[in-house]
Amino acid sequence: MTAQILSYIPVILQIILFLVMLGMGLTLTIKDFKRVGVAPKAIFVGLFNQIVLVPIIAFTIIAIVPMQPMVAMGLMIVACCPGGAVSNLFSHLAKGDTALSISLTAISSLITIITIPFIINFSLEAILGTSSKSIQLPFGPTVFNIFKLTALPVLIGMYIKHKFPLFSEKSKSAISWGSGIVIILALVLMIIKLEEIGDSWYFIKASFLGVILLNVATLSVGYFSAKSLKISTKQAATIAIESGMQNNVLGMTIALSAGLLNEPKMAATAGVYGVVMCVIAVGVIAIFTRMIAREKKTALS
Repeated sequence: MTAQILSYIPVILQIILFLVMLGMGLTLTIKDFKRVGVAPKAIFVGLFNQIVLVPIIAFTIIAIVPMQPMVAMGLMIVACCPGGAVSNLFSHLAKGDTALSISLTAISSLITIITIPFIINFSLEAILGTSSKSIQLPFGPTVFNIFKLTALPVLIGMYIKHKFPLFSEKSKSAISWGSGIVIILALVLMIIKLEEIGDSWYFIKASFLGVILLNVATLSVGYFSAKSLKISTKQAATIAIESGMQNNVLGMTIALSAGLLNEPKMAATAGVYGVVMCVIAVGVIAIFTRMIAREKKTALS
């Protein structure tokens, strides 16, 4: 019976991811995508960080820190994923620019449908070499699978919001906290899955340093790259969170799904990343809340 339940975990994670992205879609409108033209600098800095810099930072960490190949690949899988609904919740709690956060998540989710197969296949070749040939991601099926797990539920959510705006408005708070709860559920399922394939404590020790470095480095680069271009603290904090808080549930799904990588050991890093990300987020929220309040007070005085 237990073995049967464990065999369903990859499918359950896909359902969880679909529901989280649907919830994000319920908070979006076409106007959010038009924000690219209204506030292009913040959007482009955020997207450049997420799509280009985060994978480069992850690859640099892998080159410097001794890491097992499967653990290293897990780190690259996380790095090439977009921000998730949980990053929107963290931005909101930190008093950042929630609309910017949602826009960055939505746009990057669309872009990474294309970039994920390229980055992962490149990383497989670079990290695993000839042994990667048996686990390459086929471009067409991968794009379709990621589309149905990310963009499709977002579009369905946007349609529901358009048709039933009052329902969507009343659901906002529940959607934010609900996303956080299902992320925690996904992490619990991941730990259960890790116990099935090995010692979860072993996976934590094997990936912990790389995960910490990725989290701290991407948060820092996100914030300081924005401030160097004279972007407000409110938006810089949001860009930092979007750069440093990736959609680890999508990463776990890509690693576990039979139609994608089907490599549970690669999913271990994504699971550890999710736990570390949530712990670090507590401190990040506290720091950014103070910084944003101080900037606001200075502007008013």
